[in-house]
Amino acid sequence: MIKYTELKNHKRQNLIDVIPLQKPFTLLIEPSNYCNFKCVQCFQSIQCDNYLKEHRGLMSMELYQEIIKQFCSWAGQKLKVLKLSLYGEPFIHPEFCEMLRIAKEADIAERIETTTNASLITEEVAEKLVAYGIDYIRVSIYGANQERYEEITNTEQANIEEIYQNLAQIQRLKQAKGVDKPFVSAKMLDTFTEENQEFIDKFSAVADEVYIDKPHNWVAHEEKSFIGSLYKKEQEESLKRDLKETMSDRIACPMPFTTLAIRSDGAVSPCCVDWVGGTNLGNILQENIKDIWNGENMYQFRKMQLENRKHENPSCRNCELVHNDYYTRDNIDGFPVERLR
Repeated sequence: MIKYTELKNHKRQNLIDVIPLQKPFTLLIEPSNYCNFKCVQCFQSIQCDNYLKEHRGLMSMELYQEIIKQFCSWAGQKLKVLKLSLYGEPFIHPEFCEMLRIAKEADIAERIETTTNASLITEEVAEKLVAYGIDYIRVSIYGANQERYEEITNTEQANIEEIYQNLAQIQRLKQAKGVDKPFVSAKMLDTFTEENQEFIDKFSAVADEVYIDKPHNWVAHEEKSFIGSLYKKEQEESLKRDLKETMSDRIACPMPFTTLAIRSDGAVSPCCVDWVGGTNLGNILQENIKDIWNGENMYQFRKMQLENRKHENPSCRNCELVHNDYYTRDNIDGFPVERLR
């Protein structure tokens, strides 16, 4: 299988040449926005009241089935990717594997993936992941040893050895069945220290790919600096240099031109980093997903991006990801607004 880190370049199209799209390339569905970790670099560690806390929940199976049903009836090419995760730990949902089975049978996407901390992958879950054939599992690892792991995740329940064994279990099941799915890609944010190599050495035995990810900030919040919370003083210069090297002066965020994200309560957003809920453009409980994609709210949001008016949106004006070349590959600056229709 293609490495997870190489998927961004696989069959890549120049986005400015193909938009507006008939349907999104990427759909993210949020099984759960709860998380069993409270990582220092994550919005899950925010203590004060915020949008996420006010909208905690698990997606109902009725809502999930309606989403899949609507995509089955939406004519056109398959989604490039269906991602069963968004702002929480997906395996907190007790029926995650049933969600996977339904999506696989519906055959609405070229690949199905999820992002997880892998702490809740029991033997039963691992067996179903292999049996149902989820394509990719991206595992976020937060430290190379137990002491660092507890420090980052803010919980003693985070046992790095258990996570290692959970991944080893998936590999044993794959080997026993003679299959290559799921492809397990384990990543850790760059520490700018020898801990990077310690992580690579440890998890290479239980993952199909191990890599060091670039640091980035979520939509900013007044309570804390997300990336600043992760790094010690002696790492600050390396962090600043890394961020500077990946930044550009791009104007328009390409995400609303390619992506839909459906929160656990049915709210629809074009963004996978907007944990504060500033880009909710409709709700699938009141509107058809196709109508939201082609609707006035989405049109106005895309128009705002192209016209460099991101400051008008409470999330976009506090987001750095659009300027990060590592995470945002497409440049659609200059696309004529009149062609959006």
